[in-house]
Amino acid sequence: MAFFITIQILFDFAVVGYVVWSHFYRKEESVSDSWKKEWEVEKQNYEQQVAMQLRSIRLLTEQTKKLMEEKSWALTAFPVSQEETELKQMVSEKTLGSIPTLTEFETQKERLKHETTLDLKTLLSEQLC
Repeated sequence: MAFFITIQILFDFAVVGYVVWSHFYRKEESVSDSWKKEWEVEKQNYEQQVAMQLRSIRLLTEQTKKLMEEKSWALTAFPVSQEETELKQMVSEKTLGSIPTLTEFETQKERLKHETTLDLKTLLSEQLC
């Protein structure tokens, strides 16, 4: 009989211990979950702030580049003449050369191959003769 009573008491302690442990563990879990959620919200807010700051920095950089390009000719000690402004317009309007096609490249390669090769020895011999 005493054996069954001790087993019953041990079982009761185990059940009570489990209930208390699960109650505190759930509280800790809920606290950590709330902290995690708060940190996620703070992280998102910080990311938005950084993205907004980066956009404003990029915009400032672009505006500064544009301003420097516009005013680069005006930074001289003398006033800008009509010729300089015309030259500036011509340079800005000038387009880059197009990439040659394969056939143009091959024809130029053949043309260069058939030209006479000039080296230092032949140049010196021609000058001495």
